[in-house]
Amino acid sequence: DLLTRVFLPVGYPHSVSPGSYRYQVLNALQAFCNSLASLLSSRALLQGFGVGDPTATPTKALLLTVLQDVFSRLTTILSAHFLGSSLYPEAKTYRLLADVLNDTAVILDTISPLFISFSLPSLRVGSLCLSAVFKSICAISAGGSKAAITLHFASPINGKGDVGDLNAKDASKETVLALVGMLIGTLIVPYITTPWATYGSLFSLVALHLIINYLGVRGLVLRSLNRQRLAIAWIMYRNSERSSVPTPPEVAKRERIFERFGMIRDVDNLEQLGHCSIGSSCQGSFVTLFLPIYPSYSNRNNI
Repeated sequence: DLLTRVFLPVGYPHSVSPGSYRYQVLNALQAFCNSLASLLSSRALLQGFGVGDPTATPTKALLLTVLQDVFSRLTTILSAHFLGSSLYPEAKTYRLLADVLNDTAVILDTISPLFISFSLPSLRVGSLCLSAVFKSICAISAGGSKAAITLHFASPINGKGDVGDLNAKDASKETVLALVGMLIGTLIVPYITTPWATYGSLFSLVALHLIINYLGVRGLVLRSLNRQRLAIAWIMYRNSERSSVPTPPEVAKRERIFERFGMIRDVDNLEQLGHCSIGSSCQGSFVTLFLPIYPSYSNRNNI
């Protein structure tokens, strides 16, 4: 009862949407893998900053940190401007993209000391700045997509959920899992000393992290419509014999995680039927609005 009150939202499972338990389990596993991989990258960063090197100076480390922070803050502003309006409707895409960018940044941080051993300090600075850029885009993508997913789970089919309570309980679970990962990592990392062991462990954790995240995002059944889900629902409805409206799970099975925004494909053979853009001018022939719906006309027209 105590664990239920501390880590689960009030009224669980009636206060959350279906699929919440599966997603939370997979989210916990990916957070654990990310914690272990982050320890390896943090150790490499400390080595790159000169820990154990008598010739290193704190001033150089400070300047490099400031340079990373500059790239990070500028990227945060630009990514929020360009991605802000797409994060909610394309929550699945940006949720998985955030993990890809995060793992890429972890890999760049881990291999950065190699550039020192190869006498390529400029490449090390570039890799660390690129890592800061990826982490900033990851933060924007993860924050916006997580808000959309939290709102989905806090809107049950029957009953009423609490977004604030669900978000707070998720933060509690993530904190505990991060602590467990760090504690286990402190017992394992001291024995991973050779380059082969370090990189082998890192890439294994990154691969496992991405696979778990893909399974978690793949299992999300969002009930809101974006361009892709709307096109899938309409085509399935049009092709059905009894004009039956597809359910959200049926649409989710055919949804592609990484898809060109606005692309309309046939649900059976994935043939490109057209492209949907929002806010475009309707100048010209009005028939072009309907051509993508009928593959016999053309497959390169725009809505």
